[in-house]
Amino acid sequence: MDQGNLDVSTLQHYLRGVEFPAEKGEVAQAAESNGATQDLAAQIRNAGTERFESAEEVMGALQSPPDTADPV
Repeated sequence: MDQGNLDVSTLQHYLRGVEFPAEKGEVAQAAESNGATQDLAAQIRNAGTERFESAEEVMGALQSPPDTADPV
């Protein structure tokens, strides 16, 4: 899924019922329960933080490329 097409209102729909701050596993589970794709939930689970303070922080994590180790 191209997260560039994910808008704030769609993300807010996926995050309905989440009380921030929240652990990333809880956020991912809520997103799946609210209709998010498994790919989107996996991106939340793989975010570089263990906990999100707000929906905006989730959006930021989804829009930034994942941290990858530099090849040696």
